[in-house]
Amino acid sequence: MTFSELISLEEAVLCRLLLASEKQLELARGGNITLLIRHLGQRERLWHEFEQLEQQLAEHKGILPERRLWTSAEERQMTEAALNRCKELMEKILANDQMSSDTVAEQKQYVEAQIQKVGTTRRVAPEYVRQSKLDNRTA
Repeated sequence: MTFSELISLEEAVLCRLLLASEKQLELARGGNITLLIRHLGQRERLWHEFEQLEQQLAEHKGILPERRLWTSAEERQMTEAALNRCKELMEKILANDQMSSDTVAEQKQYVEAQIQKVGTTRRVAPEYVRQSKLDNRTA
C-alpha cells in the first residue's frame, strides 16, 4: 500500500475515533459507567486498527516528503492536507478523552463525598438517637 493510501485509511479511522470520543464524552457526562465501559471496549478495536496503520506507516515516515515517489503534485498536496486533518482529528480526540477523564474523576469525587457523608451519618445517627431518648426521658 502506498503512503497516500495509508494516510487516507488513517484519516477514515480517526474520523470514526472522533465520533467514538464524542460518544464517550456524552456517556461520561451522563454518568452511566456501565455503558461507558462497554463503549470503551468497542472503541479499543478502533485504536487497534489505528495502531496497525501506524505500524504500516512506520516504514514511510522516515522518508522526507521531497524524496517520496508521488504520482503527481496533486497527490502530494492531497496527502499533506490529509496529514494535517489527521493531526487536527487526533487533537480533538485527545481533548475529548481528557474532558471525559476529568468528568469521570469529578463524578468519582462527588460519589466519594456522598459515601463519606453516609459514613458520617452512620456514626452520628446512633448518638443522635441515644441523645433523643435521653431528652424524651427528661421531658
